[in-house]
Amino acid sequence: MSKCNERVFIRGARLSYPALDKPRASSFDASGADPKYQATFLIAPDNPAIAAIRAAIQKVAEAEFGAKAMSVLQNPEKIPLRSGDAKENVPDGYAGMWYITAKSKNAPELRDANPRIIITGEQAIREKFVAGYYVNGFVDIYPYIVKNAAGAVLKSGIAASLVSVQFCRYADAFAGSAKPAESDYPDCSAEAEASGAAEFAGSWGPQAAAPAPAPVPAPAWGPQAAAPAPANPNNGMWYPGGGEPAMPQQQDDLPF
Repeated sequence: MSKCNERVFIRGARLSYPALDKPRASSFDASGADPKYQATFLIAPDNPAIAAIRAAIQKVAEAEFGAKAMSVLQNPEKIPLRSGDAKENVPDGYAGMWYITAKSKNAPELRDANPRIIITGEQAIREKFVAGYYVNGFVDIYPYIVKNAAGAVLKSGIAASLVSVQFCRYADAFAGSAKPAESDYPDCSAEAEASGAAEFAGSWGPQAAAPAPAPVPAPAWGPQAAAPAPANPNNGMWYPGGGEPAMPQQQDDLPF
């Protein structure tokens, strides 16, 4: 990382698209770049962190790009602080908010609400850092310049490196982000044992032939008979609008 970087503390942001338990590869990067840990912080417009991030971005741009700093600052694709309303198909929680995505090849430090407690272990991390929960975090604002073998600049701008995240408080999880914990399931061991599995052994196994299907009468394809209904593309399941079911949050990774 360039020596020209500024560290910023973000307090009271909502966590989105976290990859904190293990690094995740960018879905848009076909160059084989290393997977990265990442977190997106959703920040309210009146949060003091907005002014701090903007000041850090401007300072880094002026130090690294000099006279070209303004062209970088005026291009929303070249800076890490962006408007949630400008995002295509605004995701849950982004409306009216600013957001910054920070990444790192190294695992960030993860702390509980009590900062003396460091959270480790993939399961504990997934349970504590859920998309929609409130967190604090440290990020480093830094410049990047990518060149080809001949030295020509391919892309440049300012990005954010993920340093640490602290769990702050619970809130409603964003759609599709929360997974049931072990304690959410009942223990059905006794029911399974009492169901008498031995009674059904072999009745529908490899040794037993499946029952022959009932004969289907030939359809009457005359003017009085309606054509059969088309097959349901959703395998018998109906979804509003005829589409597929909603999928969990998946981040459109930034190009750096």
